[in-house]
Amino acid sequence: MLMIFTFDAMIELLEWIWLVAVLILTGYQLVIFRRRPAPLRKAVPSLPGVSVVIAHKNDAASLSQNLSSIAEQDYPEFEVIIVDDHSAPSEKEILEIASTKFPNVNFILSDGDGKKQALKTGISRTKFELILCTDADCKPLTPHWIRKMVQAGKGNDIIIGYSPHKKLQGWLNRFIRFETTLTAIQYLSWAATGRAYMAVGRNMLYPRKLFIESDPYKNHEGIPYGDDDLFVQAVAKTPVRICDDPQAHVVSGPVTSWSALWNQKHRHMSAAHHYKKKLWWQPGLYGMSLVIHWILLLVFLFILPWWKWLPVFLIGLFIRWVTYIIWTNKLGEKDTIIWFPLLEMQYAAYLTIMGIFTLFNKRKAWN
Repeated sequence: MLMIFTFDAMIELLEWIWLVAVLILTGYQLVIFRRRPAPLRKAVPSLPGVSVVIAHKNDAASLSQNLSSIAEQDYPEFEVIIVDDHSAPSEKEILEIASTKFPNVNFILSDGDGKKQALKTGISRTKFELILCTDADCKPLTPHWIRKMVQAGKGNDIIIGYSPHKKLQGWLNRFIRFETTLTAIQYLSWAATGRAYMAVGRNMLYPRKLFIESDPYKNHEGIPYGDDDLFVQAVAKTPVRICDDPQAHVVSGPVTSWSALWNQKHRHMSAAHHYKKKLWWQPGLYGMSLVIHWILLLVFLFILPWWKWLPVFLIGLFIRWVTYIIWTNKLGEKDTIIWFPLLEMQYAAYLTIMGIFTLFNKRKAWN
């Protein structure tokens, strides 16, 4: 009898834990992730000059293909600074030749090693007071990228944009685009509430003065990643605004193998271990609740009657699904909507496995 009672008590405890996880996930959807109307902004009387900074290492093929869409933006005054982080000689030669085709593009060499030092080098050589960062494999979807990012702010704040991945065939690509969208829902939503915790360096604008005065990398120069996330957290008192306008999106070339995805996400999640504790819980609580929800649900399939879990599961899933649909109307990736339950379950498995792996094996290099 004692063993039966203990087993029943354990099951009841698991039921309560699962219910709390569902309530937390639902709370995120209804409070944090709900779409807010875009704030009304006054027309900018004059558009300030912008310096687009791109740090790259051995990615000349992608950057040379994307360079025209960056250098020929519909914007009054801007420059493009390409900073090479010790690429192979052949890679440097490709970009040096490509850069000569555009009068507003400058190709320079980094003063040190790593992406952060490359960015510092590039920003120190800029001539305009607004810095817009992107990556070598990124291509603006429209010629209005710079204009829309600038108009989303007031000139003295950080603007975080969105960077979807190029649509390709196959489940891997579908999962990558789903994960990118779900991550964007989280960081854009929290930024909209005034509690930004991360950004994506593929689409991020900020004042040059802010970077120079704050020296955001000084406390984590030995960390080869987090040039975007840890920067936002280092200047937490600076207003952060979002720009989810589709005309401001920059599309990135996705990885095409599961092993490449593993390496990429290993780097991204390694940065999370350096988050400030007061900010880590924002994505962390959601991720842990999602993992607990799906793991316990699989357990309940075998030990509980359906009526104890199915109604709550369907209601929670419906709310999360609707939230995702609303956001994809702005961010794109509508073809992933129909696959939402399977993709979310896979996302929970990814968080579980990668979280455990990264806890004991932090990434030690940028590229």
